[in-house]
Amino acid sequence: MSRRGAETSGVWRHLLIALGAAAAGALAWASIDSVAADLATERDLHRVSYVGSSECRRCHENHWESWQRTFHRTMTQQASEGTVLGDFGDADLHYLGVTARMHRGADGAFLITFDGPDERRTVIVERAVGSHRYQQYLAREDDTWLRLPVAWQIDERRWFHMNGAFLTPDPEIPASATTVTRRDYDRHVVRWNDNCIFCHNVAPDPGLDPMSGRFDTEVAEMGIACEACHGPGAEHVLRNHNPVRRYALHLGAKSDPSIVNPGTLPPDRSADICGRCHGQRIADEIAGFLRHGDPFVPGDDLSLYTSPLWQDTPLDGREGVFASRFWADGTARLSAYEYQGLLQSPCAQRGPMTCGDCHSMHEGDPSGQIDPAARGDGGCIGCHAELGGAAALAEHSGHRPGGTGARCVACHMPRIVYGLVAVHRSHRIESPDPARAARMGRPDACTLCHVERGRGWAVEAAQRLFGDRTGPVASPSDEAGADAGGGALPEVRRALLAGDPIERAVAADALGRSTAAADPRTREARLGALFDVMENDSYPAVRRIAWRSARALAETSDAPFENYRPASSRARRGIAIRAILAALPGAVRRPDAAQAARLRALASETRIHIGE
Repeated sequence: MSRRGAETSGVWRHLLIALGAAAAGALAWASIDSVAADLATERDLHRVSYVGSSECRRCHENHWESWQRTFHRTMTQQASEGTVLGDFGDADLHYLGVTARMHRGADGAFLITFDGPDERRTVIVERAVGSHRYQQYLAREDDTWLRLPVAWQIDERRWFHMNGAFLTPDPEIPASATTVTRRDYDRHVVRWNDNCIFCHNVAPDPGLDPMSGRFDTEVAEMGIACEACHGPGAEHVLRNHNPVRRYALHLGAKSDPSIVNPGTLPPDRSADICGRCHGQRIADEIAGFLRHGDPFVPGDDLSLYTSPLWQDTPLDGREGVFASRFWADGTARLSAYEYQGLLQSPCAQRGPMTCGDCHSMHEGDPSGQIDPAARGDGGCIGCHAELGGAAALAEHSGHRPGGTGARCVACHMPRIVYGLVAVHRSHRIESPDPARAARMGRPDACTLCHVERGRGWAVEAAQRLFGDRTGPVASPSDEAGADAGGGALPEVRRALLAGDPIERAVAADALGRSTAAADPRTREARLGALFDVMENDSYPAVRRIAWRSARALAETSDAPFENYRPASSRARRGIAIRAILAALPGAVRRPDAAQAARLRALASETRIHIGE
């Protein structure tokens, strides 16, 4: 090629490069404009498909790993060696005349054989629900999944009947009978398809055919995965294949409209995501939910589809159906009503507080998902900065600096909520007022800590520390409430025997937690009251909580307590308690038998349906 030809070729080459650069620049600007328009366009996520958490992992490895550590992830799982926590090595559980044997099949399947006086049946465990406090199991019958009547208590490593989780008493067995019916044994067997499915999975759809009554149930993903909180992700994945879009999101301040970030939502919409499962609710028309699934997606106003349950919520025209789930002042007394507690709290009513101010799905201890910055008093001090520091908290609370009584949650979120065979903190953030609590017939924060004190003392102490808020209230002083010396029986120990099942559970828990005035005589009286409950209370759930508290108070190892079975017969419970007493190093003062009988005569044995 001549020099002139070479020069001509070079010019064209540079021209083509320049044109290419210009075209690329034009394309880049066009892409930027397109991305800007895309990020300004709101999405209707109801029309978007779900992709599953494995797809989220590709770009969000750190968040995926932190979610993996949570108990939300393991809420519902296929039964396998890695997911089933219960002992299936020929373990037995005897209850109500039925023996449940947990064993393995020749093919490795997890089996439970129920052997009763009238029948023998074996079921295959195909799914597990829960992995934190206890694990429940599902078996399939045709188109339905059934929650089985036995479960595995994880921390205690023992099997128990589901009657020991729910607030129902031991069935009454007629004197002429040697056992109870299968109906009594299976009283807590429920369908998963239109019950547990709604809160324990992503995009639950029972798929009920109203004509045939059959289920064609589907979930986008088992367990509580990414899209339960962030919404369906198909469009998010598709749109973010574009690197320009990803850089624009990374460098800019705009949120991605193709997905939901709960942290950028208004406080009430953020709380709605949690309230969907952590707040029992009711729909005007349930048929649509059963046929097509729950229409709520993160970012929605939850009230468009359902309303939270309250004590005065009617059901099919009947009043008072849910009243027993609340204290008389409307405060929830059961877990899964945390959303209602938030809605009742001044911090949310008059301020921006939402669930994410204390909890995080990607940080903190999985047991409570408390954000590290919110642990201790951090969640409160973040807004109430004037109370920062031990001295300010001590002055505000009237308790010694650094003590448990100076903790914000001790007074403002007392443990008055039953659930999962445990007692939890109320999520209704409120100021302690023992006089008002007395009028409302509910426990108060003061005597739940100072368990040797009566309500009258609590009212006087609150008035002395905080001023006269509501006027004096007399402490209960009827004959059944007098101790052996003729004085008023402390509020907590009175509730332990004379209260309804939740009051008794709360009292049993408090006796094991309180460290106030825990001298030897106090410990002897507390243990005696707890052993009385372990032997004589008619609710296995209350007996189990009393057993845990007694074990915590005892100045010995846990070994003497291991042979006690809350669900065993009263005679067997008595034998186990006598063995524990023989092993304890100190004395135990049981309550006066006549006084205990008088108190129990006042107790309410109402079955409290907890929304299973």
